[in-house]
Amino acid sequence: MPLDPTQPSPPSPPGDARPRATDRFTWSMFATFSLWGWVLYMFGPATQLLGSERGLSDTLTGLHGTAMAVGTVLAGTMMPRLVPALGRRRTLMVSAVLIAAGLTVFVASPAFVLGLAAVVVMSIGGGMTLGAGAAGLVLHHGPRAAAAALTTGNGLGTVAGVVGPLALGAAVGFGLGWRAALLTTVPLAAAAYVLWSRTVPAERPRLGSGHDDDGGRARLVIGRDAWLLLLATVSGTAIEFATTFWAASLLRESTGATAGVAAGSTAGLVAGMALSRLASGPATRRWGAPRLVATAFGVAGIGWAVLWTATTPVVAIVGLVIAGLGTGLLFPMGSALFLAAARGPVDSAQSVVTVAAGTAIGVVPFALGAFADLVGVHTAFLVVPVFVVVGLAGVLVGSRPWHAH
Repeated sequence: MPLDPTQPSPPSPPGDARPRATDRFTWSMFATFSLWGWVLYMFGPATQLLGSERGLSDTLTGLHGTAMAVGTVLAGTMMPRLVPALGRRRTLMVSAVLIAAGLTVFVASPAFVLGLAAVVVMSIGGGMTLGAGAAGLVLHHGPRAAAAALTTGNGLGTVAGVVGPLALGAAVGFGLGWRAALLTTVPLAAAAYVLWSRTVPAERPRLGSGHDDDGGRARLVIGRDAWLLLLATVSGTAIEFATTFWAASLLRESTGATAGVAAGSTAGLVAGMALSRLASGPATRRWGAPRLVATAFGVAGIGWAVLWTATTPVVAIVGLVIAGLGTGLLFPMGSALFLAAARGPVDSAQSVVTVAAGTAIGVVPFALGAFADLVGVHTAFLVVPVFVVVGLAGVLVGSRPWHAH
């Protein structure tokens, strides 16, 4: 009989990383990653096409990433109170509505500022979706076993993300335009709304937030090691979104790829991410999450080097696939390590991850765009190996207590 998903599971044995992926609640939480993955990996290259269409500078184009980050951070700050107040089911249902509404306004908006506001609304919904889904999996599976469940969920989301850029490239190639591809999200969000309304158990709203079961105030405690693991997670997020948002422009600048090929090339990155995430379960059980994350940073660095030195689209796409194999594990497994190291309410810990990752999503693509206006996208991409080194150091030092345990 499945455990009540609204309550923490009993502590998992340290070596148990096998998610109970056959129960309905787990699959329902996996859908949160799939919906947002479809939007996320299509949105970056779509903003590049919008920028070219309207003659925007790289700095202004990068503001779409900043708007996405603002929405994600706002969602993270709201989640510790929102889930207790509405319950996980209603939170997810509201998130689906926000994603569909925000994206529709973004696609239809003739005004740049209104489009940015719509991205904020859409990203609030996306942050709510991922936050509620990830915390639900941690509570359902337990902190240590949740690493495999979170990575599997992110893997399924990345599978959806593989198709997204391909659909975008096809829509552009056939003359339908990038807007038609993005609008496919609306029926998917409607389907997710129905799914969550029927599969996520109803909860009684609780006044206030951050309390333990006895009614006392539960405090989130983040020690030094947890902060270092959060730094590794943020570095992985920075690598992922710097590449997602600007790889298409890099291909056009360095290899002369057409707009359609450049937009679709992001699928190479996402395909590598999907493969590594879906195959990570056995590797996690054999080598452990910390060692796997450290290796993933190295692989991401190798992929970046191939991409950065490429002079043809084919070699660049190979580099994106290699980068994806490493990058795919950085956020889900890094956040799982942080959630296991932090002590306190899971939704509060997850909100810290959401806010930190959202900040990286906003700052890094925008800063890279501003830098690209000065020196070109190719030179600006030198920020990526910096995050590789910082993230690797964070996970190597921060995960020492995990190994000791």
